[in-house]
Amino acid sequence: MSERAGETAIDRIREHVRAQVARTSLRKVAKRAGVKVGATKKFIDGSVPYERNLRLWKRYFARELREGMAGGPDDAVPVGDAAAVLDLLLWAFPEEERPDARREAVDLFRGLYVRRGRTPPAWIHDMPEYDDAASPRLGTDDEDDEDQDGDDD
Repeated sequence: MSERAGETAIDRIREHVRAQVARTSLRKVAKRAGVKVGATKKFIDGSVPYERNLRLWKRYFARELREGMAGGPDDAVPVGDAAAVLDLLLWAFPEEERPDARREAVDLFRGLYVRRGRTPPAWIHDMPEYDDAASPRLGTDDEDDEDQDGDDD
């Protein structure tokens, strides 16, 4: 009985990891979880992780739940549209201050959702992935991590 419950929990974690990889990149999810890229790929492909990696995946999932990222964020507003709206709202700030102002605004929205026990929309999670609010290439660069081999150590 507990084995079946454990499998269900692992499957739920695996589905969350798959969704995060689909939304960002394999490398970014692996880095956030503290697991190597190859082990992440095997995990989302269905293999049973080693005990150490399973602990890391559980810790990652618990953190994602706590931060409101695990639970099916609403993706009705594309991140590019949300970025454009924030750019309009922050237009009065000097251009060099806008990226920091946008990060602060996104953090305020994230806090608003979390304090009310709601899962923040996908654009809130994806917005920090972009360098500049005015960048015309919003959301096109998933492989920009400095850590090319996936090792965090």
